[in-house]
Amino acid sequence: MLALLGAGTGLVSLLLGASGLELAMFRLYFTSPMIMLLNLLPPILLIFLVYFVSGRAWIAFSLPSLFLITASVVGLFKVQVRGEPLAASDIAFIREAGNVARAYPLTVNWKIFFAAAAFALGTLFSVFVLKHRLEKAPVRIIAAVAVIAVSTLLYMLVYMNRELYARTTVEIEGTEWSALRSYIAKGFLYPFIHSAQDALPAGYPDWYDELKARQALESYTDADIPDNKKINIISIMLEAYSDLSTFGILEFEDGVYDPLHRLQAESVSGMLITNSFGGGTIETERLFLTGNTRLTPYRAATNSYVHYLKNQGYHTEGLHAGDAWFYDRRPTNARLGFESYYFIDDFENGSRADSFFFPAIMELYEARDRSKPYFSFNISYQNHGPYGSAWTAEQHVIARAGLSDEAFNILNNYLNGIYDTNRHLESFIDSLRNDPAPTVVLVFGDHMPWLGNGKSVYTELGINVDISTNEGFLNCFSVPYFIWANDSAKNALENEFTGGGSFSPCFLMGELFSQCSWEGEGYMQALREIRAHVDVISAPTGLFRENGILTEAMAPDMWQEYLRLRMMEIYRRNNFSY
Repeated sequence: MLALLGAGTGLVSLLLGASGLELAMFRLYFTSPMIMLLNLLPPILLIFLVYFVSGRAWIAFSLPSLFLITASVVGLFKVQVRGEPLAASDIAFIREAGNVARAYPLTVNWKIFFAAAAFALGTLFSVFVLKHRLEKAPVRIIAAVAVIAVSTLLYMLVYMNRELYARTTVEIEGTEWSALRSYIAKGFLYPFIHSAQDALPAGYPDWYDELKARQALESYTDADIPDNKKINIISIMLEAYSDLSTFGILEFEDGVYDPLHRLQAESVSGMLITNSFGGGTIETERLFLTGNTRLTPYRAATNSYVHYLKNQGYHTEGLHAGDAWFYDRRPTNARLGFESYYFIDDFENGSRADSFFFPAIMELYEARDRSKPYFSFNISYQNHGPYGSAWTAEQHVIARAGLSDEAFNILNNYLNGIYDTNRHLESFIDSLRNDPAPTVVLVFGDHMPWLGNGKSVYTELGINVDISTNEGFLNCFSVPYFIWANDSAKNALENEFTGGGSFSPCFLMGELFSQCSWEGEGYMQALREIRAHVDVISAPTGLFRENGILTEAMAPDMWQEYLRLRMMEIYRRNNFSY
């Protein structure tokens, strides 16, 4: 009977763990015997352990069940408030969590009342029906030790097994893009227990020295932005945004890239050498916002340029023309320093199309608090793949040029979206030209588009995509950026905004600051020093561009400078200063 009651506690936990996905998610759990087993075993074993220690059935049921159901309710509330799952590491921040929770309205739904009723009935049943008492101490000790031994083996061999964890899931949309949905797809108690290994401090490279890292970072002084140079900044990252005209291969029929080229001609412009091809938007996005050279999880408040700007008096906000759960942007953006961030569900007529995206950015800009300088970071969704290979848009913006039907369809569909993006982008910029408020607009792509399996369209076009060659590397990872300023900003900053160059995303915010004549925080100053010699740092490929030459091995003195920067990066990432 205790085993059945324990299974019931596990089922209540699963019901609460299904979170906002409700009963459809709960029913899906029953399609995976492994998920059911791994989520029901913990309450059963915990109840057995307390039974053998206490000798009383009602204590054995009530204490573990109260703890596990309460944890499940807290997990449900955390999803409501923060849009992220409860992890074992959150136990260390329980006081902070209580303070945060008091600031938000919590929705007590029927599942919580059901859980309370189930707990009450289970407790009454164990008190009045399960009256047997286990009195013999040797039996209780042996049994308790056996439960602990079995639990320890299960924890180490099963619950901590990353390979098993990766393949044990039910199929729901978005698990590959959202840590929350991936967590929910495994239940509640199973992923919560598995997360315990991530609660431990991450290991550091052998060359990392915390004292040296702190001293290196403190050798720079964070610089304030002069009040007379605090202009508004609108940054826009465009999905799969590329300039295929740079290859000189395609024949365009409708001036697909003419608006972009006109804007580049009056801006600082160049190529951003990204860390990903065909996907991995957050690589470019978060390296730009933090200045980090590689992507890492952001489980707590993290130093970033957004925090720096907010500390300088800026209002920080942004918009993504997609869902909040995608890449867990809602909780992550809050940790990076955004005071407000909006998604399509936050608008009555929200859409993934650029016809909504650009006007929505302008709407937020017009509604800003004009007593403060303004920083916004916005991410489009239009042009996200796949682009369709069995059909094509009626408007043909490229000549067939000997392409197969499949390749032509993919490419024409993609470029129709880019054509539309460029027209909206130029119209957006034009609306800011005569704005009396000094405003700078930074526009950049996140990665090259994925044009068919195996880079098939690139191959048909004869574009070198072999990243083991210099040309192929740059072809795969180069996307355009430009920094445009209206006349008011040019006058305030005494800069005509011309020129440009190519570099990694970690240097992009530093380029913007340099154009504004801002020194920025100390870490950015260190990045500038490195960029003078090494302007491409490609963590996934292990390649660097030192003094214009791609290499796997930098000169020894530059390698030491790079390790010094990496130590500062790690220290800055793990020691929040705002």
